[in-house]
Amino acid sequence: MKFNSLNTKKNLILFSTFIFIFWINQKVNAEEIKLNELDKRLEKISEISDKTFDFVSSKGFFTADKEEKKEDKPIDDLVIYITSPRSIQSNEGFFQIHISSFNPIREIRINEENYKIDNLSYEYSHDYANKKLNPGENNLIVEVTTDTGKIEKEFKIFLEDSFYKFSEMRKSSFTLVNVFGLSKDNNANSSPSEKVEATKGSVTIVAIGQMVTGYSSAFVITTILNFDDQFDSKYDSKQIIFRQLGIDWNDQKTSLGDFTFGTGMNMVGLWDKEEQSEIRDPLNKKYKKIAQENFYQLKLKVNFNDFIKWETSLKHSMKDDYSTLMKTEETPPKVYVSKLSQGFETNWLDLNWLLALDYSTTDAESDTKDFSSSGVSLKMTWPLNPVPLNLQYGITDQQYKAAEPSTGVRTQNNSSFAVIGANYQINSWLSLSYSHRYEVNESNIINSDYSKNTDTLNFTVIY
Repeated sequence: MKFNSLNTKKNLILFSTFIFIFWINQKVNAEEIKLNELDKRLEKISEISDKTFDFVSSKGFFTADKEEKKEDKPIDDLVIYITSPRSIQSNEGFFQIHISSFNPIREIRINEENYKIDNLSYEYSHDYANKKLNPGENNLIVEVTTDTGKIEKEFKIFLEDSFYKFSEMRKSSFTLVNVFGLSKDNNANSSPSEKVEATKGSVTIVAIGQMVTGYSSAFVITTILNFDDQFDSKYDSKQIIFRQLGIDWNDQKTSLGDFTFGTGMNMVGLWDKEEQSEIRDPLNKKYKKIAQENFYQLKLKVNFNDFIKWETSLKHSMKDDYSTLMKTEETPPKVYVSKLSQGFETNWLDLNWLLALDYSTTDAESDTKDFSSSGVSLKMTWPLNPVPLNLQYGITDQQYKAAEPSTGVRTQNNSSFAVIGANYQINSWLSLSYSHRYEVNESNIINSDYSKNTDTLNFTVIY
């Protein structure tokens, strides 16, 4: 009995060992199968990632512009991509939206539209018809739900037609321009007889930011800072500081044409190192504040079959005139200015022609300072290579509305000017320009007639 009992125990041990070994072997085989399937998926993901499309932040044909939404649940490694270029030129046909996941796909939504998942799957492809796109830029929001959570990606597809062109779509941008100038005036005091020369340098900084609001529309913010420095200190009192902040909303493809509405503010200061006035320029205390102006402007540009371009603008401004004040408690007089401008541009005889007309009225608190002004100028440009030349001629007529009580004379000024210039584009970011201006002013006020010549050299740097 002991012998049989011992044999029975040995047999049970051997049988248990055999079962254990068999179970381990099956478990290993099952794990190997899972690992092989995982390796195949990783290889597939690797192959996809090597293609043109970068599923996270591609810089090629298509861009994933929206980051994945964060969920409380962990998000599995899930890939969504589209086999379509950034821009489509026809609404016929379709492009495919592909989804690959490590977990079963439960639900798919494209732009709030649900798509049925027939059976349990780790892969899904959908043929999205081009006809569902609107002309211009389209946003496709793809939402995918799996057992571990939900992921969302946004894609932008552009559909071109006769009106919307991908190459013409406005882009957000920032531009910085510096202009370094040198000018020589042979009649710095605008004297009728005793002419004196003066040379000055100037720096102008222009920053332009464009924030796109649509295919052809954008907000444009422009800031300008300009100041000059007289080489001869005895003319320091002529040095000015000027700055402007302007905000425009512009749409280049309205039914009427290129439309702009803008508003802004100008501020001017005059050199006053001795601080004879208490009213100081807020940017630099060495300057006296002499004017602050708020303005509003409407512009419309129309292109008539590429033969002639017409531009019209209406500007209204309200200016506080500090020029005659010395104390901060003094209230500056108001000056209102309205200006209507017209411009016509065309190419004829291999030349570019620009005709400009303008009319303005000034309404001040004193009637003797009210006046109207009208002007016309014509500019011709020869597109010579590498130095285009230009010639401009203009005349201006200024008529005051009321006579001075002390003299009984109503002031009239007539001026004319001629400018010849050249521009040399050294490279894409640097240019050099030169101009010579001859100006003549005639007036019915004694000792107000004068003529002058001004030579200007500018270096322009664009960042």
